[in-house]
Amino acid sequence: MILNNLKDIDDNFFSVIIIGSGPAGISTALKLEEFNIKTLIIEAGNLEMNIESENFLKGNILADEFNDISTTRARMFGGTSNLWGGHCNKFEKNQFDNWKIDYDELHEYESQANKILGLKFYHSDFYVKKFSNNFNQYNSRLSADNRNFKDNYYEKIKNSKHIFLSLNTTFLHFNNIDKKITSIFCKKNNNFINLKAKYFVLAAGGIENSRLLLWSKEKCKNLFKDEIPIGKYYMDHPYYQPAEGFIKYNDVSMYLNNTKGNAREFFVDCVNRILLFPNLKFRKEKNIDSLTMFLRFSNKDYSNKDYIDKITCMAPNFIKRYIEKKKIDDLIKFTVQINQEQEPDLDNQISLSDDLDPYGTPLIKLNWKMSDKMKRAAKENLINLGDFLIKEDLGRISIDEYIFSYKEFKTKFNGRHQMGGTCVGDDQKKSVVDKNLKVHSVENLFVTGSSVFATSGHGNPTYTIVLLSLKLGEHLNKII
Repeated sequence: MILNNLKDIDDNFFSVIIIGSGPAGISTALKLEEFNIKTLIIEAGNLEMNIESENFLKGNILADEFNDISTTRARMFGGTSNLWGGHCNKFEKNQFDNWKIDYDELHEYESQANKILGLKFYHSDFYVKKFSNNFNQYNSRLSADNRNFKDNYYEKIKNSKHIFLSLNTTFLHFNNIDKKITSIFCKKNNNFINLKAKYFVLAAGGIENSRLLLWSKEKCKNLFKDEIPIGKYYMDHPYYQPAEGFIKYNDVSMYLNNTKGNAREFFVDCVNRILLFPNLKFRKEKNIDSLTMFLRFSNKDYSNKDYIDKITCMAPNFIKRYIEKKKIDDLIKFTVQINQEQEPDLDNQISLSDDLDPYGTPLIKLNWKMSDKMKRAAKENLINLGDFLIKEDLGRISIDEYIFSYKEFKTKFNGRHQMGGTCVGDDQKKSVVDKNLKVHSVENLFVTGSSVFATSGHGNPTYTIVLLSLKLGEHLNKII
């Protein structure tokens, strides 16, 4: 149901108020609806983005190369699903060693997450298969309709008897008595209002969750413990293209078909890429974190002399043999694009800026950098991929110089996958929420979304966001 006037709502009407209408907030509300729990979602934006929204989403960035964060966030119904490409990946099980959340218990919600995200498994479910001694191949499942939550869930919420939605309703801060939130202070249509509920869920986004909690910590002096690390351990997925090469198509086809247990996604699903990541054994040997290497294949054009000259420069003897055997048309060009895991680092953090948004709430200041460990991980993986291609005589790779010099990486995207800042854990000096996503020491406040990630993994975060939010809905039902 859509609420245009909040002043007439009874104080005891809602059991849960959710702040934010992105995939996290909507998934939690959909789970609560199963139990007939009356839930209010407040959304600061409307059904469409407007240029004024940027004034709430800006920030001061003290970082290596980084995108404008006002363009990677969305102040509107559906949140960043309006910017999403629909790609879904599962986290590795070992990534959850530091989460204090049971991996198998979380993934009991997979079938519901698949439905919410519009995932259809035409050939196979998510998989991880051995590709080589050091690399595994995995697949990225794509939402059938690049699921935009605005287009898919507005009408459902509009017609719901248990989910209520108030647009253009900006959360300003919490009100509390000791360690319990009594209400939230909001602004809607130039009117200020206090909204009450039994429980509150902050689901405003990977950066916004930290911003709103940090400001509430300023406004509600007794609500949070001083040592709680709000905004700390921010993580992202740097994305860049550091290498290119070519493969022998027929030989790679034979290799994949003959490799026991290999998924052969490149050939079965007719997509022009292979997704690889280093296995746990290799990562431990090299003391590195994970990453994805996207091997993206392109159409060959051997009428282009520049292309022939380029691949000849990469591996002259190799290409010469192919030209002599008149098999040059068997070579397929590829680029290597990396999507990199970032380890939790106390120095990578969100704090409050001296600059204010139009309603007087401080904007964010973001400190972010790539560590030498991340740069070394890229180098180790690319070198090993090159060695593998040579050993199996499947192709050759050329790696950009900056990978070896550790100079500024030529990143294409940062700021798209905003994780951390309200990390999950049981140590209250190193985490913000517990395994049930409840804020430490606060009786009735929960946080969901990518901000609770304790590690960033190498895959896209949306699938795990939905799983966490469904689990949270289940937990709230048990305690209401």
